[in-house]
Amino acid sequence: MKRQFVILFFTMLIFSSMLAQKNEKQKIKLLKISYITSALNLTPSEAEKFWPVYNLYSDNIMHLKQKLERGIQREVKLAGGIENISNQKAQALIDKALKLEQEITDNKIKMVHELSKIISPKKIIGLKKAEKDFNRRLLLEYRKRKNKR
Repeated sequence: MKRQFVILFFTMLIFSSMLAQKNEKQKIKLLKISYITSALNLTPSEAEKFWPVYNLYSDNIMHLKQKLERGIQREVKLAGGIENISNQKAQALIDKALKLEQEITDNKIKMVHELSKIISPKKIIGLKKAEKDFNRRLLLEYRKRKNKR
């Protein structure tokens, strides 16, 4: 009985932690939407068309970047470090990384092409700045919260 209670307790603890992380990600996404919409001064009509396109491509790009980072790190770790990787394996990793980088670039190009049908070129340029500004603010807020602990 005691063991079942402990298992149930830890299961609920893990589940609540996952929900909290999901809520945090959702809050950040909503803040980003608000920030970028405001920074670009999107009209309601533009925003309605902009966000599905932006979310699709930015999610794809984020997934590819994670795949790139995790894939190389995992391969190096499995080999026991960089010094244990053969030149042939290293070249294969480089080729794989370059292919993923090309996919990231292709997605960015497609996103800009699709967004150019929705918003002006000036707003597309402003998007890059708004993304950087938002990420910088997010990082500063994270550092503030981390230092308070």
